Amino acid sequence: IFEGEIVGMILGAELLRREGKVRAAVINVDNQAAIRATHSFDTTPAHYLMDRFHETLLSALTVQDSNTIPIRWTPGHVGIEGNEAADAEAKEAARGLTSETKSLPITLR
Repeated sequence: IFEGEIVGMILGAELLRREGKVRAAVINVDNQAAIRATHSFDTTPAHYLMDRFHETLLSALTVQDSNTIPIRWTPGHVGIEGNEAADAEAKEAARGLTSETKSLPITLR
């Protein structure tokens, strides 16, 4: 679950990077350990994914011409538009039905 949350964070940052300028953006995460890991540079399991998240987020910040994109804890993603659709997609991915390789960020191929 922890690694899956970080992959979701990478994908969210990648979408922001691809979208170009938006007025406001927040990355909502329901895993506090994944949020805490954004501040850690210690070598831990799945740290390579957090490195990819930091790289992708930095690129998104450059595109957004912003200094920050908040990462907010949202228990169970309650009240987040599109959450049910995202959960359905995550379940499909867990069953092996994933995106086409060419549509994924290079680091996740």
